[in-house]
Amino acid sequence: MSPVPPSVAPPVPCLVGPTASGKSEVGVALARAVGGEVIACDAMTVYRGISILTAKPTVPPDVPHHLLDVLDPWETYSAGRFLDDADRCVAEVRGRGRVPLLVGGTVLYLQTFLKGLGPRVGRDEALRAELEARVARDGPSALAARLRALDPVRADAIHPHDVRRLVRAIEIVTVTGRPASSLRGEWTSPDRAPAIVVGLRRGDDDLRRRIEARADAMFRTGLREEVAALLAAPRPPSRELAQALGLADVAAHLRGEFPEAACRERLVRATWRFTRRQATFLRQVPAVWVEVPPDEPPDATAGRVQGVLAERGAAPAPRPQP
Repeated sequence: MSPVPPSVAPPVPCLVGPTASGKSEVGVALARAVGGEVIACDAMTVYRGISILTAKPTVPPDVPHHLLDVLDPWETYSAGRFLDDADRCVAEVRGRGRVPLLVGGTVLYLQTFLKGLGPRVGRDEALRAELEARVARDGPSALAARLRALDPVRADAIHPHDVRRLVRAIEIVTVTGRPASSLRGEWTSPDRAPAIVVGLRRGDDDLRRRIEARADAMFRTGLREEVAALLAAPRPPSRELAQALGLADVAAHLRGEFPEAACRERLVRATWRFTRRQATFLRQVPAVWVEVPPDEPPDATAGRVQGVLAERGAAPAPRPQP
């Protein structure tokens, strides 16, 4: 099959949803159905050797995945770099005559892919040094409070312990005089390239059960050992990876601060809170939402997603069932 010229390329299909909603499994089934390759839209699965903590999907041999395992744990990644990498992957997948399928739950990366980054803002090293000194003295909550006074919209989107993003958001509003939230591509602005977003949505009870089952599986398959190896590495994890759900709690458990059962409960609670924050921001995404029943197999969900995409010219129509 010859590649589709960019001028007539169909919309890029994007599959989103909260953590533990089943995106990875549905994405694999969907890629098989449409002749596609998966492009991971995830800020954590880019890291090599950290598969359990980041819930990295299992990659079957017949469904190529991209933007997994591209960085060492101490390296940094950003929305801007993701945009460049995702554009390259989309072009390469289409060049092979296949369908690029963006799958993930990092809303900032999805927004950047759809809407762009907005104007570039340079760094202010003196301000950064001042802010980092304040963190060392007063803790990250001081930066979170300062950002909330300057840009409450962006403050709502950043975890109050995510020092790197807090510093950057304060830097942007200080350097430009405009909030970081106003400089980003808004959901109401035109797409930089055609795309169709389909979201998976589950009931709260179902999602909670899935989060609990995932936490059990993570401990059963070696989460403690993976985190111990990460913390024993010659270089510490990057600021981005240091924000991974469960990392701080597992590290505390390894130091003997509480038993495994308590660590597991902390991970479940943290993941549940994270899905609530994700839901808040996913509600802003211009997506077609597909309700997923608790007992529906991924292939069946993928078939329904494919139908939505086919109606909008982003995928071939599902084959009739015999």
